[in-house]
Amino acid sequence: MRYPPNKATTTGHSTREALLRATVRVVAEQGLPKLTLEAVARAAGVSKGGLLYHFPTKEALVQALIETFIAEWDALTEREYARDPEPEKPGRWLRAYVRASFAELEATESFTLGLGQGDMAGFLVALAVNPELLGLIQSAYRRWHRLLISDGIDEATATAVRFAADGIYFAEGFGLAPPTGRARRQVCQTILDWIHAAAPARKV
Repeated sequence: MRYPPNKATTTGHSTREALLRATVRVVAEQGLPKLTLEAVARAAGVSKGGLLYHFPTKEALVQALIETFIAEWDALTEREYARDPEPEKPGRWLRAYVRASFAELEATESFTLGLGQGDMAGFLVALAVNPELLGLIQSAYRRWHRLLISDGIDEATATAVRFAADGIYFAEGFGLAPPTGRARRQVCQTILDWIHAAAPARKV
C-alpha cells in the first residue's frame, strides 16, 4: 500500500493527524508490538515532546486511532445512507453498511479507512491483547448491529449480510484471495441483492 507524505505542520490539528497517520504506518510496517512513541514521532517528523503534547501515553495514542476509525466509519455509513437510491425500501442501513464496506476511498478522504484499510484490519485484530481497547470496537459493533436490524430485514439475514460485508475488509487486510476489479463490484452487488430478496413484500 502506498502512503502519502506525513510532514507535520504548525497547527495542532495537522500535527495530531500526522501522528495518527504515522501510527497506522508504523503498525503496518513493523507490527503492533513494535509500536512505540519514539517510532511514531520519528515517522511523523515531530519531536517526542510534540507527540506527548497530544498523546501522553501509547495507550492514549492507540485509543485515539480507534475512536477516529469508529467516527470515520460512522460518517461513511451515514453518507451512504443519505445517498441510497431507494430510501423507502427496507434494509436501508444494511445497504449503507455494505456500500461503505466496499467503498474505495482516497487517503486524503479518510486516513484510517482510506490510508490503511487493509492495515487497519490487522491492527484491529491485534487489539485482542488489550481488552479495554478491544471493548471500544466491541461497543461500536453492538451499536452498528442494533442499527442494521432496525429497518425491516430479519435479524438472521441482517447478521449474515454484515458478516459478508466485513469479509471484504479482512480478506483485503490479510490477502485472503480478495476479489478485485469487476469481481469485487459483483460481490458487492450480490450482497445487496440478498438484502433486496429478504425485504418483506409491501402490503397492498
